[in-house]
Amino acid sequence: MAGPVFQRIRWLLAAATLAALSACNEAYNAAQRDLADMHAAGRYDTAAAYLDDAANRDRFGEKSQLLLWLDRGSVALAQSLPEVAIDQLEKAEEFMESRRDPNAGDEISQWLVNDTARTYYGEPYEEIYVNVLKLAARLERGELDSSTGGGATVEARRMAGKADVLRDRYLLTLGAVKEQGGREGLPESALGGGGGGGVESVARARETTAGEFVESPLGLFLSALAFMKSGDRELQSVVARRLTTAIEAQGTLVGPVRAADFDGLGQHAPADVNAAFVAFSGRGPTKIARSFGPIPIYTYTIYFEVPELTSGAAEADAARVVFDAATDAALPPIDLPLVEDMRSVARANHQRQMPLIYARAFLRSSLKAAAVAVGTEAARRGRGGKHNTQSVIEIAGIIGGLLFVSQTEKADLRCWTFLPGQAHVGMAKLPAGEHCVRIEYLAQGRVLYTTPPRTITVGASPSDLTTVVEHFWR
Repeated sequence: MAGPVFQRIRWLLAAATLAALSACNEAYNAAQRDLADMHAAGRYDTAAAYLDDAANRDRFGEKSQLLLWLDRGSVALAQSLPEVAIDQLEKAEEFMESRRDPNAGDEISQWLVNDTARTYYGEPYEEIYVNVLKLAARLERGELDSSTGGGATVEARRMAGKADVLRDRYLLTLGAVKEQGGREGLPESALGGGGGGGVESVARARETTAGEFVESPLGLFLSALAFMKSGDRELQSVVARRLTTAIEAQGTLVGPVRAADFDGLGQHAPADVNAAFVAFSGRGPTKIARSFGPIPIYTYTIYFEVPELTSGAAEADAARVVFDAATDAALPPIDLPLVEDMRSVARANHQRQMPLIYARAFLRSSLKAAAVAVGTEAARRGRGGKHNTQSVIEIAGIIGGLLFVSQTEKADLRCWTFLPGQAHVGMAKLPAGEHCVRIEYLAQGRVLYTTPPRTITVGASPSDLTTVVEHFWR
């Protein structure tokens, strides 16, 4: 009797653990849905209050803390509070850089339960955009260069090294998943063997021509601007060329961006520019669950879910800076060209992770189903020749196994909810002094939204740069 009793205790403990993990995950999912609704309505003020409330912060839990910083930072940037944005996004970046390799507990939870049971460390596109938004915030705050660790040029250098790091980490993870799958007997068709299918071939198909992760044209534009104003003409030229290459190599992946709109960026002298404008609009993509199965494999059936990024939304297709006619009647509007569809870049980066996510979910689900099948077979054999009882056990095992797998194989839907959808940018040489500016967002030539007027002060020194960052959703 001891064996069955201990077996029941083990199952009860497992069920209790899964129930607790499910409750934590649902609490975060509910908070994420609330935030998504606020973003859809353009309620940045409501979102800020929501994220500052202790009870709501608790809903994120320890394992989703990163997303609290990401969302609070991007909301602060939308509210023109760059100092708060920098503080929150600094915490997010520090967390991601110090936790790039999951600990043993996360590894065990990820393989035994599902991806929602591990600490969320961020996706590659989120790591990239942390620096992009911090770069915009530092420019808006006037922090161009600093020898103490801050400043726009420091952010630009940080961002420049991330693509290689993320690519190398991806390739290492891909190899680890393939190795684990081989040890556990995962079919070669799912791992890339047998002539061009599976994880490896999908991974190759997702690579750019240089085999690198998709770069952010917005980040490259802001980097070139920062290096220009700091007097580093060499880095300015290098980054400007890299921006042109990125736009041409990535094509429509970054949206209808024209490299010609940024001609001359590498040659401008610091005195040629004293004002810059960043017009964010739209909403970045969020995740939905895509299910696979039931799929019969050998003597058992598997089921699993993977997260899929939705398209996000963007209503504006153009943006421009307009000046107050009473004080700046002589200044014409400044058209801001599209520099990046951030929705598309996020989806492309996420798609690079999908072979790994799919392979891990497939393998994990098959191991769970196989374990249930082994237990069912042991119970059936223990009943000897009682044919009716054996049949009941087999049916119960199949149904119970599928129910267990389907209830524990849940897609990880955590993501950066308040990531903007796209960005238009521009720069200008304005007369020194005060100017009252607004940014108009347009769709097919019709003005959708005009930001409240903002008075800016433009300096006369070649090193002076005034940056305006605005947001529009609805």
